[in-house]
Amino acid sequence: MSIIHRMTVCARPGRSIRLGQCLARLHEVGRDIPGCERLRVFPLRNDPLTWQVEGHWYSAAARDTFLGSEGLRRVVAQAIDEGLFTHLECGMELQQQVA
Repeated sequence: MSIIHRMTVCARPGRSIRLGQCLARLHEVGRDIPGCERLRVFPLRNDPLTWQVEGHWYSAAARDTFLGSEGLRRVVAQAIDEGLFTHLECGMELQQQVA
């Protein structure tokens, strides 16, 4: 079973490119955490102000390590300090592995 965690971040008008640059640093954070299958950061096709961070994790413990990491805290703090987004939403789903 894989755990998928999504964060949806809505940029302030005129700040979407900078928000994407800031969020792209999360690739490094995920790469350093054992149990990270994949971490993607991308803008939504139909809304260029909305960015999606999608992490695929082997376990809840790996996901929780990412969510509690200093790297994630630094990226979010920078985005807040620079006034890059209006709101952030998080969600999770479980994905069954097909044998």
